[in-house]
Amino acid sequence: MVWLCGADAAGKSTVGWEIYDRITGSGGTAAYLDVDYLGFCTPQPGGDPTWLVERNLAAMWATFAEAGVVVTRQQWQRYAAAVPDARAILCRLRVTPQTQADRILRRGVLEAGDGGTNDEMLAGLDAYAQRSAQFAAKLEADDFADFAVDTDGVPIKVVADRVQAGLVANGWDSFGHRRGAR
Repeated sequence: MVWLCGADAAGKSTVGWEIYDRITGSGGTAAYLDVDYLGFCTPQPGGDPTWLVERNLAAMWATFAEAGVVVTRQQWQRYAAAVPDARAILCRLRVTPQTQADRILRRGVLEAGDGGTNDEMLAGLDAYAQRSAQFAAKLEADDFADFAVDTDGVPIKVVADRVQAGLVANGWDSFGHRRGAR
């Protein structure tokens, strides 16, 4: 099981999908799951959806055997524990605050579409980028991943190559299986 974590706009979903596509495109068996989507709800129960994500992940594990994105050390431990007998490796994708802010702004403008942007929307995106940069700094300080890959100015396919090389360097094959265990 390969888990990708990182701050907003680090490239987790895009890189995860690229690796999933590579594995399945070469005939391998894989599942793709973006953990963020397992806890989207309003209102958030108790203000923290971690328990909901944990429970949903455990319920879906029979279908999805390899999965996604992790946020904090505590959540990583809870999510990994929700998957019985799983062997997991954690890769953190890193992005600089400026690139992160640029990606968040670009994503927001694209989502606005023909409706365009206004000062209020741009201010909201800027505030979101600042919060995300603070979170990225927290992840950097609490670096609990097995390895990290920088994503700034690097094409997605190259980031995926680096993630797969990191897997191999840490005793896994490039498909996310621990060597000697399938």
